[in-house]
Amino acid sequence: MFTKLIAIDDQKIGTVHFHAYIIKIQEDEVSFAIFMDELRTPLLYFYRDSINSVSFKIDNEQFLGIVRNSKFTGEERKELYKEFEFFLRTMEERATAYLFKTATVKYITNSRDIIRYKNYYISANTKMFEQK
Repeated sequence: MFTKLIAIDDQKIGTVHFHAYIIKIQEDEVSFAIFMDELRTPLLYFYRDSINSVSFKIDNEQFLGIVRNSKFTGEERKELYKEFEFFLRTMEERATAYLFKTATVKYITNSRDIIRYKNYYISANTKMFEQK
């Protein structure tokens, strides 16, 4: 379903290496995604939910894997999350500039989701699916 077309950037944060790509989704839809390490599906990607609107999708299982496998202290997690959020914000800006110039983009870094994911990661909370 996801075909990596162009590597945009990468950054190692803690023990995870994040890679940003322009990707192809399904037939001819070109989009933007961030992958972890060498996984074949993205941690998160952007998609057009209408002609003028772009939204995002997060792979909760991958995120939960990060939370479960992190061996860092709470303070270290805060710093790592700051690094990740900076990388994510930079990649969102690039995606908008490259691909979504005329669309309204729903940024994860401007959504309530970012706070929820941050709290899950910093607190090492693995019960994120039980609250839904």
